Amino acid sequence: MQNDLTVVSDLQRALITEITDILKDLITTVNEDERTGFNGYAQFLPKAVENDDDPDNYFPYFIVRVDNGTTPDDNSTWTVTVDILIGVCDTGEENQGHYHVLEAITRITTRFALEATIGLPGHKAFRCLPEMSWHLQDEDTWPYYFGLVELKFMVPKPMRKDPFGYG
Repeated sequence: MQNDLTVVSDLQRALITEITDILKDLITTVNEDERTGFNGYAQFLPKAVENDDDPDNYFPYFIVRVDNGTTPDDNSTWTVTVDILIGVCDTGEENQGHYHVLEAITRITTRFALEATIGLPGHKAFRCLPEMSWHLQDEDTWPYYFGLVELKFMVPKPMRKDPFGYG
C-alpha cells in the first residue's frame, strides 16, 4: 500500500513531466543564447554545484512546489495545493520576458481547464479542481521575469480503519 507522501510526490512528478511537454517549444533569449523549452524542478531550484555556476543556466524554468494539503473528513480525498513558479530571463532588447511568462501561464491553465486529470502510467489519476489562480510579479526585475500558477488537486488518501464501528 502506498503512503500519502508517495501519492503526493507522484502528482509532483506527473506535473513536471506534463508541464515540460506543454512548454517544450517556447523560445526565450538568455545572454544572446536562444533557448527552447523550460527546465522543470521539484520544490526548489537545484543548489549550485560550483562557485562559478552561472544562475542564468537555470532559466527558463518552472518549479512545481507542493504547498499544502487539507481534508475535511475521513471519507474525503486530500485537496493538495500546488504552486507552479515560472522564471524567465530575457535579455533581448525588446523587453518581452513578461510575454513568455504569460504564455507559460496560459498554456498551463488552459491544459487543466480543458482536461482536469493527470497521472503517471500505472498510477491513479489526480483531478485538478476548477479553482485556479495566477499572478505576475509586481516589480521590474529586468531581465528576470516571474509568475505563478496555483492549482488544487484531488489526491487519494487511505480510508481510516474503524475496528470499533464508530464511523
